[in-house]
Amino acid sequence: MIDTFDSDRSGLMVRRNVRIIRVRGESMAPALHEGDRVLAIRPGWWRRVRHGDIVVGHVPGEDRNWLFVKRVHALGGEVARVPVDRLAEGAPVWRLDGDHATWPVPPGHVFVKGDAHSTADSVSWGPIPLSELVGVVVRRLDSHSPAA
Repeated sequence: MIDTFDSDRSGLMVRRNVRIIRVRGESMAPALHEGDRVLAIRPGWWRRVRHGDIVVGHVPGEDRNWLFVKRVHALGGEVARVPVDRLAEGAPVWRLDGDHATWPVPPGHVFVKGDAHSTADSVSWGPIPLSELVGVVVRRLDSHSPAA
């Protein structure tokens, strides 16, 4: 679960578009660790989602209060390719292409993957609709983890 805080109580626009997120878990290690706080802005024309972005979104099939923090691996209209040795044992695979597992990413979706080896991400959830993203991480604010 991710803690979220409104960054500025004085402006409705700021509260809807800017969030401070506290990371829970180690799925984004080594980039982010348990307790790190990051600044995320809602994606839109002012900040498009790009390859390699770290994004925050609603966990599919869970309560809307549960959020994920993952890296964008592929954009809509592309084919996500993940080396088989980077998959958790027993992970569902759409198609194998040599030593890579592949998944088609529909337009208006992203394929997200944790930086750590074994994580819950688009490998198990499937592509995520852009409408389910609540923010693109633009800065790590501080760290409360022993590794930082």
